[in-house]
Amino acid sequence: MTWFVNYRLDNSVSVADRGLAYSDGVFETIRAVPHCFLQIEDHLSRLYRGLSKLAMPFSNEQQLTLKRFLYSQVLPLIKEESVVKIMVTRGVGGRGYLPPENCIHSIVIGILPAPDYKAQQEKGVSLCVSPVPVSSNRFLAGIKHLNRLENVMAKRFLMASDFEAIMLNTDEKLVECIQSNLFWCKHGVLYTPSLQTSGVQGTYRKAIIENQAEYIVQVGCFSLSDLMAADEVFITNSLMGIVPVIGVTGVSFPIGIHTRKLQILMQAKDMHGVH
Repeated sequence: MTWFVNYRLDNSVSVADRGLAYSDGVFETIRAVPHCFLQIEDHLSRLYRGLSKLAMPFSNEQQLTLKRFLYSQVLPLIKEESVVKIMVTRGVGGRGYLPPENCIHSIVIGILPAPDYKAQQEKGVSLCVSPVPVSSNRFLAGIKHLNRLENVMAKRFLMASDFEAIMLNTDEKLVECIQSNLFWCKHGVLYTPSLQTSGVQGTYRKAIIENQAEYIVQVGCFSLSDLMAADEVFITNSLMGIVPVIGVTGVSFPIGIHTRKLQILMQAKDMHGVH
């Protein structure tokens, strides 16, 4: 693993950093292959949106500096499929929870080995329902902030027999999975939960909703019973792509034609980005 802190080769940050003290920041995990970052514009857009939502926006100059560094210093180090992780915190300062009026960001960039999801993409996975609820907070919904304690707790409860767990909000409505977004297909229509008050707006979820014209996608408030009545179920994130779901809480689902078709469509878009 290779780490940069504030654009210098380093692997340490101040013990007074607000990211450590309060999870006061955001992060992105970007799939990278030699000569190319996949979905980088969507990732950077979400990063900047999160920083703005937390009232520590990047200036145009800071955005340009980050992008230049990624292409000039990080991308040449990518020799095989990897994950590039970007963490941006509010840095050091402020009094207690009160943030400094003018922050000096801490910018941490890491190059990590990529997980291999080929077996899951081909054979499908099983899901359970997590006992850990997702908090509803419209101020934090959608962004990938550093406070992932709910996901950490949910991961602890995940049994080895299940790949992922469905997370519900306190009203027992579907939100997402621990580290992926949730989709299902019923009569040729795609459905996915709204993330207006909870959850992370995944870049792959965004691509499926906005960048393909093959399917109608219904985004809304759904219960577990809606999912269990589906014809097909799959999960997504930017690292795993589309992974079929073959079981939810012991109930079996087929790997259907729509899931396979979307895998091919989205993989083709990924490869177009590479070339």
